[in-house]
Amino acid sequence: MKLKTLHWAKLKKGMRVLVRADFNEPISHGRVMDDFRIRKTLPTIEYLLKKGCDIVLISHLGRPEGRKVKTMSLRPVARRLSKLLKQDVVFVGNPFGTDAFDGMIGRKKVFLTENIRFWPEEEKNDFYFAKKLAALGDFFVNDAFGASHRAHASVSGIPRHLPSSAGLLLEKEITALEKLLYRHRRPFFVLLGGAKASTKIDLVRKFLKEADGVLAGGAIGNTILDGLGFSIGKSVKYEIGRKKLMRLFNIASPKLFTLRDAIVAKKIDTRSSGRLKPIGSIAADEYIVDIGVETRKYFAAVLKPARTILWNGPLGVIEAEKFSWGTLEIVKEMKKIRAYKVTGGGETIAFLKRHDLLGAFDHVSTGGGAMLEFLAGKKLPGVEALKRK
Repeated sequence: MKLKTLHWAKLKKGMRVLVRADFNEPISHGRVMDDFRIRKTLPTIEYLLKKGCDIVLISHLGRPEGRKVKTMSLRPVARRLSKLLKQDVVFVGNPFGTDAFDGMIGRKKVFLTENIRFWPEEEKNDFYFAKKLAALGDFFVNDAFGASHRAHASVSGIPRHLPSSAGLLLEKEITALEKLLYRHRRPFFVLLGGAKASTKIDLVRKFLKEADGVLAGGAIGNTILDGLGFSIGKSVKYEIGRKKLMRLFNIASPKLFTLRDAIVAKKIDTRSSGRLKPIGSIAADEYIVDIGVETRKYFAAVLKPARTILWNGPLGVIEAEKFSWGTLEIVKEMKKIRAYKVTGGGETIAFLKRHDLLGAFDHVSTGGGAMLEFLAGKKLPGVEALKRK
C-alpha cells in the first residue's frame, strides 16, 4: 500500500502538527493502568520534536457518546505522557478556546486536548467540525491505527483540510499486517477466539481459502460447534443459524480445527469450579469456559509446523485465572515455534503483559477491531485518507 508517510512529509521548524493518537487506555481513580498504546506513539512524537515541530495530540477514550464524562477525561494521560517524554505535556480542556495554545509557537511544546468524543460532531464525521480541528494546525499525522476503522472527524475528516501523513506507528502496523497477508511463509495458520463471534466470521471465511488452516475457539468456535450439531450448552455464540453459517463457509472443512474437549462450568465467575468434558457431552445448563487437555495437544500439534501464525482472541474466559490455562499453554507453545507471529486486541495485549509474553510475537497490534477489518480486506477510512494518489 502506498501511504503518505512522515519520511516524505515537508515539515519545517515551528510548524504546528496535529497528531491523532490512540490513547484509549484503562484508567482507574485518575491513574493510567496500562500505557501500552501511549508508549507505542512515542517514536512519532519524538520524531516531530526533533524536527522542531509543536504538537497538538488528539485522542478519544471510551464511549462518552458526545457528553462530558469526568471518568473519561484524558487529563491522567497527559500526566503519564509527561513522565514518559520527560517534559511537560499541557492538557487543553477546550481546544477551540481563543487562548488554548497561548505561548506555543517556537517552544517545542506538546499539548493534549480533551477526549475528542466529548464533542458529538466527532463521531458524526461532521465536515465543519473537522475543519475547526484542522484550523488548529499546519499539518496532520494519523498515528491511531486502532481508531482508523472509524469514519470520524479527527480520523478521516481532517485530511480533507490539511496536508497529511501516516505516523510511524500506523506505518509499522500496515507494514506488519501486509507482510502477514501478502508475503507470509507457509504453512500459515490462523487461531481465533474471544467473546465476539460476529467479528470473526469474515476472517474464517477468508482464511479457509488463503491459509493452511483455521483453529477456532471462544465464541467463534462455539458457533461452529453449534453449527455442526454439537451441544454447547449456554455458551456464547453468534446467533446466525446453521443454514446461513453454512452458506458463508464450509463448517466441515478439513482446514477448520475445532475443540475436542472443554472445561465447562455451571456459572461464569471466579468461584465456579470447572469440569473436563469431551465435545458432544456438554449439558444444556453448562458453559464452555476453556479448552480441554486434548484440545491443547491437538491445537499445539496443528500449529507446530507453522511458519506464519495469526492469533486473535483468548480461548477461554481469561478474566478468571483458573480458566486462562488453555490460552496460556497455547501461547507458550507458539513461543517455541520459529514462525512470523502476529497478534492484537485489547484483552489479548493485557493477557500477554500479565504473563510477560509480549515478546513471543513479532508484531503486537495496537488495534483490535481495526486489525480484524484490515485483515478481512475491508477499507479503513483513516488509512484510505492517507493513500498516495
